[in-house]
Amino acid sequence: MNLVKSKKFIGVYSYERKDKDISYYITYRDTNGKQFKQKIGEKSKGINENYCNQLRNQTINQLKLGELPPNVILRMKHKVVTLNSISDYYFKHHISKSKHKWENKYNLHIRDLIGKKDVELLDITDMELLQQSMIDKNLSNSTINNYFDIVSSICNFGLSKDIYKGKNPTKLIKKQKVDNIRERFLSKSEVSDLIECVKSNFTLHLFTKLSLSTGGRFSTILNIKKRDIDLENGIITLKDFKNETTYSGYISDNDLVELLQIRMNTIGNNDYLIREDGIKDIGRYISRKMSGIFYDLFNSDIDEEDKDYRKYKVVIHTLRHTVLSHLGINGVSPFEIKKISNHKSLLMVERYVKLNPNSGKDKIQNLF
Repeated sequence: MNLVKSKKFIGVYSYERKDKDISYYITYRDTNGKQFKQKIGEKSKGINENYCNQLRNQTINQLKLGELPPNVILRMKHKVVTLNSISDYYFKHHISKSKHKWENKYNLHIRDLIGKKDVELLDITDMELLQQSMIDKNLSNSTINNYFDIVSSICNFGLSKDIYKGKNPTKLIKKQKVDNIRERFLSKSEVSDLIECVKSNFTLHLFTKLSLSTGGRFSTILNIKKRDIDLENGIITLKDFKNETTYSGYISDNDLVELLQIRMNTIGNNDYLIREDGIKDIGRYISRKMSGIFYDLFNSDIDEEDKDYRKYKVVIHTLRHTVLSHLGINGVSPFEIKKISNHKSLLMVERYVKLNPNSGKDKIQNLF
């Protein structure tokens, strides 16, 4: 690759690719005089010589102030850049809600197994070793895939910061197949326990009753407005953001009617039903509160490392699953379940119909 030196700026280079796009690079030296070359980006993405010059000057100033870029820091600290050395830098500077959780899991399952190896030498054998070690520990397929996702993120970080050359080794191996179907739904007694638990919080009580009345998805319930409620006919207009459609839900009992009347008397016609004074992100508020309740009532005894953990963990979507499952148990036709759930096809409601313990019983008894 023959780089062309800029005629206007020192340390700025360009390269014309086969697709006629232009790639830009900068070069600079660290405090020890070692030279580095860094790719900045393509012309098609808005990169130009002036931007590269500004970035180079900024980098040189950072070097003078001791604020070194990651590729310089890691190359100065380590003769060989390992996956561990990149991960340490990644977790130190990467901000996310799951940062500490995944850092702990990385340290537990990855650091000593493949983390000490030169990241440029990681190959499919290492990926298979990592995958098999997790299978041997009886981790679920979704958990195993999550571990590979964090390794992938670390490698992508290393590549984007020009810390190492090569490819992301996680691309060499196929992810585990995941059965995403949740089997858990609440029994009638568990529903009663849940409603009793949320009664002390009006917003959670209303949210739970609406969810168990309509079977709507989380986003659907959060977006119900006062104008969507027809108390006289017991109908709620629902928005399905997954399928981008509008459909009708139903008010299940007088308790929900009473809750709706209380809320509707205090809000405007275009206001959302699910709201809490002083709370800006109502979705996050509901998620956190319900997660704690679900844990106390249903999830405390479930092992997170169990391969079927996701199937049996109670989450907000379990409320929708509970409604549709009990419809199936009570012998409601697939057409009616499809209408209530607003699923796209009958195939998607088939598993609820199969829950009816008497399904086909009368057909067998009268067969001969």
